[in-house]
Amino acid sequence: MANSVKSLRLSAVGAALAFFVVMILFVFGFNRVDEYEVAVKRNPVTGSVAATPFGQGLYHSILRAWTNFPLREVQYPDEGRSERLSALTSDQLEIEVDAAYRYRLQPDSAVHLYMTVGSFNAVRAFVYNTYRSAIRDAIAEIEASNILSTERAGIAGRIEQLMEERLSPRGIAVTDFFVREILPPETIRQAIESKLAREQQVESEVFQTEVVIEVANQARAEAAGIRDAQDIIAESLAGVTGQRYLYWRYLEMLGKIGEGSNNMVIAPTEGGIPLFFTPNSSN
Repeated sequence: MANSVKSLRLSAVGAALAFFVVMILFVFGFNRVDEYEVAVKRNPVTGSVAATPFGQGLYHSILRAWTNFPLREVQYPDEGRSERLSALTSDQLEIEVDAAYRYRLQPDSAVHLYMTVGSFNAVRAFVYNTYRSAIRDAIAEIEASNILSTERAGIAGRIEQLMEERLSPRGIAVTDFFVREILPPETIRQAIESKLAREQQVESEVFQTEVVIEVANQARAEAAGIRDAQDIIAESLAGVTGQRYLYWRYLEMLGKIGEGSNNMVIAPTEGGIPLFFTPNSSN
């Protein structure tokens, strides 16, 4: 009887222990891969790595080590923030760049990334170091005096290009890059602002000069027109024809004067001395 009770107790303990082991294996013996992830499988004993990544599913971890990689877009810094970094221009002046970036892992590149870089945390550090290096290299290609003028618009594109050249072979796609602010040294900023102010002043002076020249050209054209008109009139009054025209105009004016009262008539003479008289309407 005692042996029977002892056997039952041992059986109950064994069952409980087995259930506990099963629960541990169920909780900790599987790797879950969500729909936005891929996983790389590695044998911890032999060190071999599966040639292809694993998609969504639940996989056991007995003699298997799993490394998950997210496929969602990752932004750095997160929550819409940006990071300010310093870099030297080609003329060795320090420039501050306030920027942020986004990237995404290609699903088929997960095994290659694991073999060459490591876990996702290692990949994230690799992308960040590439970003810092790209900023330094892009800023080193330009002079500080061009930061706020001709070269500013191309800085973001150049940094993104350098990142893509270094990350694309690894299976990492740069989806976006933001340069929110570029801060040159104070001396350069003041010099650039003074230069822009001088250029605006020169443009204003050139415009005013063009206005003065245009007004002068208009006045010159008007004077030339008056001169041409006077030449034409003088030419038309010369000779016998001109004298007849003047005489006719003289007679015409005498007729108009005669129609009025208290008018003074100026009569030319051969001696060149005009005669002044007032017609008497009673005569």
